[in-house]
Amino acid sequence: MIKIDFLHVDKKRTPADLFIFGFFEKEKLSKDAESLEPGFAKMVKAALDKGRFEGKFGQEFSSYLDTPHEAQEVILIGLGQKKNYKPTCFKKTVAKVVQIAKARKASKARLFLDSFVGGNVSYPLASELIAETVMLASYDFDKYKTKKDQDAKKKKLETLEVLFLKKQMEDNLSKSSDRARKIAQGILLARDLINEPANVMNPQRLAHTARELAAEKKITCEVLGPTELKRLKMGGILAVNQGSKTPPALIILEYGQRFKKNGTVCLVGKGVTFDTGGISIKPAKDMEKMKYDMSGAATVIASLGVVADLKLPLHVVGLAPAVENMVGENPQRPGDIIHMYNGKTVEVLNTDAEGRLILADALAYAEKYKPKAIIDLATLTGMCAYTFGDKAIGLLGNDSKLLGKVTKAGEEVGERCWELPLWDEYAEQIKGHHSDLYNIGGPYGGTITAAMFLKEFVPEKTPWAHLDIAGTAWCDSPRYDCPKGATGVGVRLLAKLLSNW
Repeated sequence: MIKIDFLHVDKKRTPADLFIFGFFEKEKLSKDAESLEPGFAKMVKAALDKGRFEGKFGQEFSSYLDTPHEAQEVILIGLGQKKNYKPTCFKKTVAKVVQIAKARKASKARLFLDSFVGGNVSYPLASELIAETVMLASYDFDKYKTKKDQDAKKKKLETLEVLFLKKQMEDNLSKSSDRARKIAQGILLARDLINEPANVMNPQRLAHTARELAAEKKITCEVLGPTELKRLKMGGILAVNQGSKTPPALIILEYGQRFKKNGTVCLVGKGVTFDTGGISIKPAKDMEKMKYDMSGAATVIASLGVVADLKLPLHVVGLAPAVENMVGENPQRPGDIIHMYNGKTVEVLNTDAEGRLILADALAYAEKYKPKAIIDLATLTGMCAYTFGDKAIGLLGNDSKLLGKVTKAGEEVGERCWELPLWDEYAEQIKGHHSDLYNIGGPYGGTITAAMFLKEFVPEKTPWAHLDIAGTAWCDSPRYDCPKGATGVGVRLLAKLLSNW
């Protein structure tokens, strides 16, 4: 993991491999930047005069110095116009710094924080985003590669030093950075869990990981196995898993029992560690990605660890039903009628609409904790991915105040949510013929009818928000802050939401 040090300019320091400035379009290099690296400042002025560098977003200007102060190689990165400078721009720039350092095989890079602050990016926010983005952008899931690039490993970025001018900001910068590190560690844990292949990360391994996390963070963990699930009549979890040789589990993590007087928040995450679709089998194309169908559970487990690290004054319960949806000796069949934990019956028209069945049991079980709110996360419907791509989370629920809080938290951390309607008319599509409910509602409005199904299992009069992360939990090509694979979406959002609670 890259070490990040915040240093006031008065502190003694040894030369770095790289020194990096930011530069806003149509502005001048600051006097402070000139004093830090005067030889480079002269070159920058010449480049600006000749139009070789303008400061447009993403532009680079670099040079090697004979008599360096900070580093032999100095790089100027264009930030665009200050009025258009937003946190996303800053995060992309920090990720670019990581990429540049990697390309240069620099073990220690240094950047001048003051030159990157402006527009909608303050000093504390900048320190927070630096810590978060550096960790996320440098992430790589390569544990199964037998031939690693040893030379690259020896020369990777080990330390990023962040220079700043305002001495009075030192404590704030450190606190913001420390908080961001804790959240980023949670995101990386979620990514690791999701990226693990399904022959490794099955329901039992996921439960084992939750127990390890609970022991490390000093929170409570309980795992309900087949015997307990049968006794509780959790027909949804048992039916989905019945074609698998691996036993199912309901993972329960609990933090902050002493804060019950402040209210309880339940987080529920779908944990299908591999989804073949069952008898209603999926197409072969992209089926290997179905290991990511437990992203909701991974997010909930990782978020409980973050909540503990942040020491939030809340009672938070995480419920993660974990199953495999396989075609084995005795799989669930289309047409089966199952009895759910809350007593309702469901006719299974499609065995590939399995996530809502396991979530339904967990949502109903949440009533045990008398929560003030329930938030569930699930890679629930392909329809949501078709609607929003990877740009937004589908948001539905029964309480406008809670949905507003979720939306606000998502905007603040860059995990945007878009609300879809949950009108009563949609309930007609899932109304059963031989049972109370169907598990699908026809070819149209799939994201909405799936949420309408879940609503049937939410404890009465309990505010509830459902986040469909099917399009946002996985990226098919590298992003500035994430390689191809799991994104860890939702951890940031939940951390912000619960911190604002």
